[in-house]
Amino acid sequence: MEILFFQTLPIILVVPIILKIKKISIRGNNQFLLLIRCLLSILTTIGYYYTLTTMTLTDAISIKQLCPFIVIVLASIFLKEQIIPKQLPVLLLALLGALLIIKPQLRVDIFPAIVGLMAAVLSAGEIVILRYLRLSDHPLVIVNYFGYTMGLTSFLVLIWQDNFHTPDWESVLALTLVAFFGLSTQITLTYAFQLVPAGLISSCLYIKIIFGAIFGLVLFKEIPDLLSLIGAVIILISGFFIYWVSTG
Repeated sequence: MEILFFQTLPIILVVPIILKIKKISIRGNNQFLLLIRCLLSILTTIGYYYTLTTMTLTDAISIKQLCPFIVIVLASIFLKEQIIPKQLPVLLLALLGALLIIKPQLRVDIFPAIVGLMAAVLSAGEIVILRYLRLSDHPLVIVNYFGYTMGLTSFLVLIWQDNFHTPDWESVLALTLVAFFGLSTQITLTYAFQLVPAGLISSCLYIKIIFGAIFGLVLFKEIPDLLSLIGAVIILISGFFIYWVSTG
């Protein structure tokens, strides 16, 4: 919750000022969907952060990258974005990659993988709503709703649990970077999803698997097991195939 609060702090402090300068209403137009998107985002972020603390970085990111495949299905249902027949085998290939990472069987350590999978589904729903909101609301209004909802929720939980830890200087630096990257990501992705089809943008995010594997190895000395590594490679290849089919 503390990480979430610091991540959204720049949005809370900066975005309303920009909206006021641009004379854009903070209230937004489609308030119901704006709030639903925020709720999904909160659940998704909590689930994703949980997997990051309980799984290797590569596994956590790879499971999250199932989201674009779910987006393709949901976008075809709710946004009428057509599924290309060539995409169907790739969707099955991505599912195979996920199964290799999750390794479904009755064991205690499967719970984080299930949480990650649920977060991917919720994230896909969030992205579809983002794409739909392009018709009614400015990207900065969407980002502002996200920041205030996530920030206030995490702050209230911290007060309720009486669990705020004063960070040391090293943690302050890390939290500052989280805040900077969080603000940058929210703004750039929100604009991107308003410009092009949701499935196409989601497919571009597969590069995260590569960076996740590199950072996990270099910073945390994490080496995924063979099945997880094969699963991550399969999901990565599937993502590039989806991108190629969508743009070709």
